[in-house]
Amino acid sequence: MRSCGETVVCAFLSSFDPPVINDHTGTFALKCPLPTDTPIEIGDLYLFLFQFNSELGQYRCCRMTPIPRVLYSVYQKILSDYRSSRNKSMK
Repeated sequence: MRSCGETVVCAFLSSFDPPVINDHTGTFALKCPLPTDTPIEIGDLYLFLFQFNSELGQYRCCRMTPIPRVLYSVYQKILSDYRSSRNKSMK
């Protein structure tokens, strides 16, 4: 898990309590609450924005954006390409 900065994850919400998300890489139980300003449904697809605080060693989910299920592979490709280009530029 990263220690600072932000990241976006495209995943399905599997559970509210505790918050659990899953994508093509697996399932992850969040150790932070979900934002309360977005209507959420179990099984829906979201873009999750996580912010990491290295000083506290914590992360938080600060935004959930619902997206249509049919766009899952599109967002996975966009995020994969972005991460790949970012990693190349940091070398």
